[in-house]
Amino acid sequence: MMRKFKLPMIGGVALFGLTIVAPAMAQNINVWDGVYTKAQAERGKESFGERCAACHGVQMQGIEEAPTLKQGAFVYNWDGMPVSILFQRLRETMPLDDPKGTSRKIKADILAYIMSENNFPEGKMPLPYQNSQLKRIQWNALKPK
Repeated sequence: MMRKFKLPMIGGVALFGLTIVAPAMAQNINVWDGVYTKAQAERGKESFGERCAACHGVQMQGIEEAPTLKQGAFVYNWDGMPVSILFQRLRETMPLDDPKGTSRKIKADILAYIMSENNFPEGKMPLPYQNSQLKRIQWNALKPK
């Protein structure tokens, strides 16, 4: 037996249309909301040591041409941008000798480790590795009030 439902109209727009938009807007968060897990950052630390430390330094201090990945200019360089932009940069250019040789999942782990080293709080869900989800996470250098 099939039931028919009438959707109430509000200002000429079906309520159904409003319920699709509202949840998507509510999903926008920032790096201060805890967007990675401790376990993910720990995996990322190991992967960072294997794939990134030779250029960026064991402590992310930067070596020669490779910039620091900690605090100061690094954190403020990405301020106000979606995390997807930083992730895309990692995906397409790092490591220099084989950027496509590291999976998206491992790069998300590495980014989680970078976030942890920049004192962004951990959360309960791992950092996603899909750009569509990373676009919803904003990088804020300072914790919003």
